[in-house]
Amino acid sequence: SMEKSSGRDTLLSIQPLGDQHLSFDEAGDIIGQSPGSAKEVTPAEQDAIVLEQLDRLGITQRSRQAYVSTRIQTPQGVVSTELTGVDPAYGTMYRVQIAEGRWLTDSDHRRLAPALVVNQPLYEQLGRPDLDTETITLYGHSGTSEKEIATVVGVMVADPSTDWAPQAYLAVGGLSAVPGAGPEAASVSQYLAWVPPEQGEEVRRHLAQRLSSTAAGSFEVYPTSFGMEQMQVFSMFGYAIAGVAVVILLLGAMGLVNISLVTVRYRVREIGIRRSYGATGGRIFVGVLMESVVATVIAGAVGVAAAVALVKAPFVTDVFARAGLVDLPPFPVGAVITGLAAATAVGVLAGALPALIATRIRVIDAIRS
Repeated sequence: SMEKSSGRDTLLSIQPLGDQHLSFDEAGDIIGQSPGSAKEVTPAEQDAIVLEQLDRLGITQRSRQAYVSTRIQTPQGVVSTELTGVDPAYGTMYRVQIAEGRWLTDSDHRRLAPALVVNQPLYEQLGRPDLDTETITLYGHSGTSEKEIATVVGVMVADPSTDWAPQAYLAVGGLSAVPGAGPEAASVSQYLAWVPPEQGEEVRRHLAQRLSSTAAGSFEVYPTSFGMEQMQVFSMFGYAIAGVAVVILLLGAMGLVNISLVTVRYRVREIGIRRSYGATGGRIFVGVLMESVVATVIAGAVGVAAAVALVKAPFVTDVFARAGLVDLPPFPVGAVITGLAAATAVGVLAGALPALIATRIRVIDAIRS
């Protein structure tokens, strides 16, 4: 799904730009840049500068992200693998699903042996080691002199869209322990912050202005996820489907009107007898109208129940799961209400004209019939 590849709505990316001073307009967009006066800072100092701003805004769903390449010993030989250092909140922001074991936790930053969460291709290449007990060996860029022991603690759910190469995640604090990575491996390539969609643009502007000129240089802030405003193109399909549904409902209502008119013509004697026993025009109107409304409401309830059963059927949910849907949403209550309301409206439209004609039937008409 899009949330697994680009993050949830609204996910902000904060990327360091180095020794640059950025200028912004009132909307928070970059309008110019010039050489800055940033000094050399350590990765820890850079983290402190960015995380301080996130703390001030009360953003708790955040993660650092950094990359480093390593080599891992497998039964078939040594294979090159990309390691991604993240914080535990990354799993929530990108809807990471775990098939076996667990995802990263805060305690993994302090482990002597790095804890890895691997994808299915790498897990198979490693020979499916026992999770959290069996160790694997990491090597530097060349030779075997530099090595480190690590442990696999989790395996991600297979995903054909991303499982094209071996990949592993570990706590960003453990990147410096990876053989051959060096202290510079702790340098974060980007910071991620998940904020409420209704506050996304305001938070982005605030962070962009606050981080435009810091002791660590400038930072660019932009959304990485697909916001709902970017998904408005898909709303056109919704309008088109709604238009087709309205046309179908009107055609169905016309058919019901014809059937009801024919039925009323064959019920002249019955209605005339009711009039002879004192039934008023209002009673006749309500009786004929309710026959149509009750029938359509029952049909609408059956249709809604069938729709719910179809959406919740295992063979349907399995298809969505294979397509990448993580959390299956509940059946919308609005759709149930809309369906029943549409059925009621069709019943009223289909029964009003026949009911009006029925009120004009006289006792003499029943005698003549």
